[in-house]
Amino acid sequence: MKKIETVEKSNELESNLKSLINILNSQNEVKIVEEDLYYNTAKNFGSRLNITDYDMLITKVSELGIGNARINLISYEKIVIQLYECFTCKDMKYTGKPVCFFEGGLLAGAVSTICGQDMDAIEVCCNTLGDSYCEFELTKSHILSNISNENSELIKRDNNILNLTLHSLKLVQNYNKIEHTSTQICNLNKQLNKSLETALEINNFNETILDSMTNCLALIDRNGVIIKINKQYKDFFNIDSYNIEKKSIKFLGWTTKYEEVLSSGNPTIWQETINGNHYIIFESPVDESRGVLHQLIPLESDFIKLLLDKISFLEKEMKYYKYKAMELKSESDDSDLISNSDKMKEIRVYINKVSKTDATVLLRGESGTGKSRFAKVIHSESLRRNKPFIYIDCTTIPKGFFESELFGYEDGAFTGAKKNGKAGKLESADGGTVFLDEIADIPLEIQSKLLRLLQEKEFERVGGITTKKLDIRIISATNQNLEKMVSMGTFRKDLYYRLNVINITLPSLRDRFEEIPSLVTKILSDFCQEVNLDIKEVEEDGMAQLIHYNWPGNIRELENLVKRLAINSDTNKITKKDIIKELNSIKNLNVSTINSSEDINIVEKELIVNTLKKYDYNKTIAAQALGITRQTLYNKMKRYSIDA
Repeated sequence: MKKIETVEKSNELESNLKSLINILNSQNEVKIVEEDLYYNTAKNFGSRLNITDYDMLITKVSELGIGNARINLISYEKIVIQLYECFTCKDMKYTGKPVCFFEGGLLAGAVSTICGQDMDAIEVCCNTLGDSYCEFELTKSHILSNISNENSELIKRDNNILNLTLHSLKLVQNYNKIEHTSTQICNLNKQLNKSLETALEINNFNETILDSMTNCLALIDRNGVIIKINKQYKDFFNIDSYNIEKKSIKFLGWTTKYEEVLSSGNPTIWQETINGNHYIIFESPVDESRGVLHQLIPLESDFIKLLLDKISFLEKEMKYYKYKAMELKSESDDSDLISNSDKMKEIRVYINKVSKTDATVLLRGESGTGKSRFAKVIHSESLRRNKPFIYIDCTTIPKGFFESELFGYEDGAFTGAKKNGKAGKLESADGGTVFLDEIADIPLEIQSKLLRLLQEKEFERVGGITTKKLDIRIISATNQNLEKMVSMGTFRKDLYYRLNVINITLPSLRDRFEEIPSLVTKILSDFCQEVNLDIKEVEEDGMAQLIHYNWPGNIRELENLVKRLAINSDTNKITKKDIIKELNSIKNLNVSTINSSEDINIVEKELIVNTLKKYDYNKTIAAQALGITRQTLYNKMKRYSIDA
């Protein structure tokens, strides 16, 4: 009989509770009431619903219209319950603090009945905190209940007190609503006239500043809620700001480290791929770490390109000073080569290794990278160092004279041949090293004879019948694609393999820019001593200009420019202005177009005449300024009929 009465009272209580919820839910706007009264009363109600397990709790919460409950965690320390479509806060906007004390108390009372011990609920997530659901953590209560046993027994006996409490809650809610609204209106009226104009100006100014930024910007508060986004972010998502602002950044699915930034006070940066495009995410604290500025920057943006250019510039500056210090510290100069960069150090070690062998070497690289100097170093460090080193430039030999120039000729071999014949350049290097520069220019019919020499170590002079033995090492060089020439049939495949035993590719000057200061110092020192000039040096800001120039002509171009600077400079200091002037003249020459060989001859003749006049027809200095030998200058003067 007592059990039936208890069930009837429970049903009556449940009916009253539904009435309370309907009354509260009928209002357009729900506000916070007296928290302790609200929470404790709801907790008392929850404990009297006779809920015996969590499945029953979920069902009852749904039936009462409080929301859709989900048990997220049950452990010894705590129980976590999530509530979706919470009737108190589901229509409320972001306020920055939780408000669902009624639901928390109700859940605390119900769970207390299930667990058989007093439990308290704390709301950790709420729609008013920018979340999409409410979440309550329930733990054992450490505070004695404010309701005395006598009052508790009274409530159990007389349900009229319950109705009175429900009515009181309604009155308290309405009173607080009116009081809160009145206070707000009063305070707003007092401040409105004073701050409205200023606030509008500041807001418009801030929006203008944010919208003028090229990056996507979002302002996040301490709770991870987006307060403001700029126009670029709206365009990026192609939606209006009200769909993003006042929303939790985690609810929107953004990747963020705002909690880390707020706790450390330091900015953070990372890379992310969004819709197949790469972006830089940069988050930094603002307003004394009370918020975070979230920036989305495309990798292809002008901002990133400018930043990378600046980083590249600073890296070059750092390497320059690093190797400048190494140069000052080093007291030895054991070679004609500058080998401070990592690439050159590797090549230098490799050259030292292959020099001790007799294997053929093929030097490759752009024009002007110093292949002839490397060939000389290989010879000087080899076992043939005390024998001849013969340099042969294959581009300067006329096609019909290749065989006689390389292999020599006998008496009467052709009209005009010397009476006793003549030894070829290869023969004159017997025991030593031959450097064949621009090997790709050797005619195809001569390549077979050179191949025989490499294979058999023997040859015949032009017009001769006697086979001669020859002991030489061959080093060759080219800036052309020999593999392509082999496939096209313009270079013998078997000769290619014979020459390409040791393959060394020399880096361009732009790839070893950190060595430019050392190279410039050496070139200036050697040249000034050669032409009897005072030793000169380049100022640091001028050296920076040389470092950042592209150097399409590599070391050869650098040598010619430095020598011109040494001649043209009136003082012992070569300034930034001097260098910029010379570089500009080079750039102007590079962009000019010459349409025929006749035009080339005219330009070259004018250049020689002007250079001779500039240096009072001193042919040694003029040749140095033009980057050619004195003999070449004489030959060109004769060719163009230049009197001096």
